[in-house]
This record gives sequence, structure tokens and C-alpha cells, in this order.
Amino acid sequence: MSADERKPMQGRIKLDGKTFKDVSFQQAQLIYEGGLPPNFVNCTFEAASFVFEGAAGNTTNFMRAMLQRQSNMRGVVLGLMPEIENR
Repeated sequence: MSADERKPMQGRIKLDGKTFKDVSFQQAQLIYEGGLPPNFVNCTFEAASFVFEGAAGNTTNFMRAMLQRQSNMRGVVLGLMPEIENR
């Protein structure tokens, strides 16, 4: 399926527990609140942004605080997600 054949979605879209297949997210705010992770299959993202709210927002903010070098906890985060070390 080409990008032109994907179903376009715009606006605020809640992600928790949903599966998105062959979707083109265009100028969308993708909202994750910390429930079941979403599943994306053959999707594209054009000017889309992820927004973490509720429990997901709290976890994201906690991880950001732990990543600060002065926290001395950076190694803990990198141990959980080693793929972010070189970013």
C-alpha cells in the first residue's frame, strides 16, 4: 500500500490500546496516557507529534529527570533503554 492509499488521520488522537494499520497521521497530536501500548502497522507520520499525558506524562518527566547528569541516575535509564545513549 502506498502512502497515498493510507487512511489520513488528523487532530488529537488517543493511542492507548489501539492498533493503527495503513494510517497516515497528518498534523496530528498523538496522545498516550500510559495504558496498553499502541501498535502501528505500515503507518506514516507527517508533522505529527506525540503527547504524553496522565501516567505516561509522569513517567516521561521522571525519566527526563533521571537522565540529567547531576542526578547520577543516567546509567539506570541507559540500562533500561540503551538505544538512547548515542542520541
